[in-house]
Amino acid sequence: MMAWGALALCAIVGCSPSREPRGEAQAATVDGDSVARVRQDSINRAQPGYVVDSILPPDEALRRFQESVVNPGALAHGAASRDALVHQFVRAVEANDSLTLIRSAVHRGEYAHLIYSQSPLAEGATYQPPEVAWVQLSNGSVQGFRRTLARHGGHSLNFASYRCPEAPERHGDLTIWRGCLVELGTGEGRSTTRLFGPIVSRNGQFKFLSLANDL
Repeated sequence: MMAWGALALCAIVGCSPSREPRGEAQAATVDGDSVARVRQDSINRAQPGYVVDSILPPDEALRRFQESVVNPGALAHGAASRDALVHQFVRAVEANDSLTLIRSAVHRGEYAHLIYSQSPLAEGATYQPPEVAWVQLSNGSVQGFRRTLARHGGHSLNFASYRCPEAPERHGDLTIWRGCLVELGTGEGRSTTRLFGPIVSRNGQFKFLSLANDL
């Protein structure tokens, strides 16, 4: 539950890309308060009357969405290459390292200021209000995170290889690979599955746009 709360915090309210050193007691207090806020937010979202306002003009919807979180300026806690990100993911799952998994996924601030406005969802026939688009991404990440650690956390994945489409999407300074698949196991026991969602690259940093999977 604490691990899920931490991921939901990053997904719903955003994680700061860095913070000053602090004592263990202070860290425990702040993290505890954060988890409590996330739990309350989840309760609010589950209420029958909770809706996301999708009637606002696109510019106003984006302005409000961006004002709700700090601009991080750059993707943080990712990896310097796509291969490095995937191997980081595998090591984190095998070590049951929830913090590394959480940080490997784009958080709300990054999505609001660095990704959404360049994505296909920001305009045209595929337009989705930023809050709606983010809720869908974050919900998929929370579910994928929980399923991954429940099934594989602390155990060897027997990672063999992975593959992504040869022609990624390019939007401004973003590169996005969708539909990446991972091969696990050896010999006749080898299987192929989607263990994570799209991978996004910006200015030499690679992160998961979502941790959604097919588990």
